[in-house]
Amino acid sequence: MKNKAVLLMGMFFGVAGLNAQAADVRVKGTIAPASCSFTIANSVFDYGMIRPSSLSVTNYTKLDKKSTPFTVRCDAPTLVSIRTQDNRAGSKVPGMMQTAFNRTYIDTFNYGLGTSSKGEKVGGYVMFMANTVADGKVVRVNGSNNNGAAWTFGDGALAQPPHLTSWASGTTTPIKLSVVSGNLQVQGVINKTSAFSVGQGINLDGHATLELRYL
Repeated sequence: MKNKAVLLMGMFFGVAGLNAQAADVRVKGTIAPASCSFTIANSVFDYGMIRPSSLSVTNYTKLDKKSTPFTVRCDAPTLVSIRTQDNRAGSKVPGMMQTAFNRTYIDTFNYGLGTSSKGEKVGGYVMFMANTVADGKVVRVNGSNNNGAAWTFGDGALAQPPHLTSWASGTTTPIKLSVVSGNLQVQGVINKTSAFSVGQGINLDGHATLELRYL
């Protein structure tokens, strides 16, 4: 009963206060998506020393795939996607990935590896997401080529804007998730050595940004 009495006293005093003067009422709050984080275990893929003798004069040379774990973690089930940006886009070799892989690998899947000191294009790389699991269940990587208006399944390759990458199960529609993990893979492709100077040391200089976006 003491709790009820205190509440009643407060109500009486509040009414008395309103009779004596005006009072402002404010309503506040924030509508925001759940907070999500995106982590990559090792964001540097190093091919080390590549001997010119292992490269082709007339054909593109595919390097081995390299892989590192990634995790997206949200504090509540959330619709999220990945948007990529090639920070070396000016160095990509047009049409390279269609020749090295297949015709579906248009230049939006092609990320540049930088240039020589003479401005010669060294090559490119493709990024993939593989072995993906969301909230304990295996999921497929899906993609949109129109900023999320429509989605299709692919082979996990990450394309550049207006493409987005997400995850789905059953249908191609992205699913809400709290945690998704898998492997981020990179596969480099070196240009024909007839297209750049192999007599000087050249550093591969790929640089891309992967950004987490809410849907």
